[in-house]
Amino acid sequence: MNTTPRPTVDELLNLALQKEETARDFYAKLAQGCQIDFVRELLEQLANEEEKHVHMIRNMQARLHVGKKPA
Repeated sequence: MNTTPRPTVDELLNLALQKEETARDFYAKLAQGCQIDFVRELLEQLANEEEKHVHMIRNMQARLHVGKKPA
């Protein structure tokens, strides 16, 4: 029997948000130092995709907390 507590939805979304922000920042930093145009453009596209994921998760968090009283 598994006695490890399951993470809450808030915890899962916060973890996902951290991962997406880390990935976005990673790609953006690589793009800044890249001298090869097509590679830099790819890295910038990847950073933009991760930013879309950040916005998606933040929207999910907002929807989850609609109508809840602040803690």
